[in-house]
Amino acid sequence: MSNWRQMMPTTEAYLLDKVLYQLHHNAEDLAAYNADKAAYLARFRLTPDMAAKISGNDVAGLYEAGVNPYLLRAHCIGVRIPEDVSLAALRSLMKEGDDKWLS
Repeated sequence: MSNWRQMMPTTEAYLLDKVLYQLHHNAEDLAAYNADKAAYLARFRLTPDMAAKISGNDVAGLYEAGVNPYLLRAHCIGVRIPEDVSLAALRSLMKEGDDKWLS
């Protein structure tokens, strides 16, 4: 089994995916997250760094951690990260020559 970044997803990627899935597939979870991010994220076995990536809307950090791109997109929409901001974060990870397929 693989995800987009690793041949075998890391525990970190799995946990981040799990949180984002629950957060954006259940209205009660999103309401609880919006009311108190720290309390909501404390329900999961996240490291402080993992919780900071979610609560800080670190799009680039979540992507680099191996989060499923569809769950990352749902998070951006769900917490209203403007599209230009999320795309800029992802583009900041591109290396020289990575944009050849964008033309």
